Amino acid sequence: MAVLLAGYACNDRKQTQNAGINEIKDLKTKQYAIQGQQLYLQYCSNCHQEDGSGLARLIPPLKGADYMLTDIGRTIRLIKHGITGEILVNGITYNQPMPGNQHLTSIEIAQISTYIYNVWGNQKGLIGTEQVKDALKNTSGPDLQ
Repeated sequence: MAVLLAGYACNDRKQTQNAGINEIKDLKTKQYAIQGQQLYLQYCSNCHQEDGSGLARLIPPLKGADYMLTDIGRTIRLIKHGITGEILVNGITYNQPMPGNQHLTSIEIAQISTYIYNVWGNQKGLIGTEQVKDALKNTSGPDLQ
């Protein structure tokens, strides 16, 4: 009985994780999101949690985060270069450094971005490699703050 319940719990968790992906209609966007989910789980979920809820007042949420939803280019630069200093997310100040992922390619960043911008109630569509390359070229102005 315990094995059956554990199997059910695992299956239920997997269905919950894929709920946002299953709602994506465009095939290319869905493919990017599926790959992005695996990369997100590998590089982002330790801090931002699998469901994007963040970690109390230490690590900001991604799910429903005004900071993320306001500027896709900034989010792309954050994924690549990280950030230090204070940021304001949904009215709460966070001041925990986020390491960059310099080794990620443009396609990997596009896949992660497509995932986080199309789950948790978001529907921003495909974030392509050209958009990532353009965002990474932009180093002027209010970059990551």
